[in-house]
Amino acid sequence: MAIRVSCHGITWGRDGLLQAVQDLKTLGFRGFEAFAFVADDYGFGRLAEFQNLLAQHNLQLIALYGGGAMHDASLHEELVARNARLARFLQANGANRLVLGPGRRPGSRKPSREELLNMVHCMNEIGRRSLEYGVISCVHPHFNTMVEKLDEIDFIMDRVDPRYVAMCADTAHFRKGNPDVPTAEVDVFRKYAERIKYVHLKDWDPSLPPEAIGEGGTAVIRDFTELGQGIVNLKGAINILRETGYDGWLTIELDYTRRTPFESVAMSKDYLLNELQLDL
Repeated sequence: MAIRVSCHGITWGRDGLLQAVQDLKTLGFRGFEAFAFVADDYGFGRLAEFQNLLAQHNLQLIALYGGGAMHDASLHEELVARNARLARFLQANGANRLVLGPGRRPGSRKPSREELLNMVHCMNEIGRRSLEYGVISCVHPHFNTMVEKLDEIDFIMDRVDPRYVAMCADTAHFRKGNPDVPTAEVDVFRKYAERIKYVHLKDWDPSLPPEAIGEGGTAVIRDFTELGQGIVNLKGAINILRETGYDGWLTIELDYTRRTPFESVAMSKDYLLNELQLDL
């Protein structure tokens, strides 16, 4: 298939799934990504209910956001089982991308070599198990996690088995995680173009307040913004995907909005159509 654009439900929050699918239908999207809680909430006992919800809104599930604290060897068995269950849920819904979000960064220190090697081992096993369900696992370098800096991205990508682990590239996390490298997003997209199998699109405005603590004590990144409203070289990243023949989904993702989710996604959609010449 050609490049297609979906949207992440993150902008509507933990309890916003019903509103998200309504808004996305109105905006003309056909695909969406969800957090793992969707698989927890619906599971296999309510699978038909979930599938009917999507069918009513002409949507398809594209990916789930999984992963976890894969740097902690004591959690490996639990995380492999957990992510394998997500892969089964994806397969049941005709989807085939599992995003492996790394565990949270240990304060101000960098992850140790042992922690990174633990991640490699866990990702490989998750990826191997996921492939049994026809699902590709994609490591997602992410600000304030164990895989944030360019050298950490290289360490992981140099060591994971490419048969089992691909990359979920994120335009804004590359830039925000490496603010001293103004070409970070383009550099990573070009270096790993052949291994990028899924993409998150967002922008970053470093002049905005960076982070706040939201409900449940979780950190909310507040300086990510709608496409075209920040400093990320979105056109450069997209051009690399086009040049290298990327054939898959790009997903709009925005952690926090100062507007409504509908307004923010509509803004990003307009930028996609008018500036990036992409279509839904």
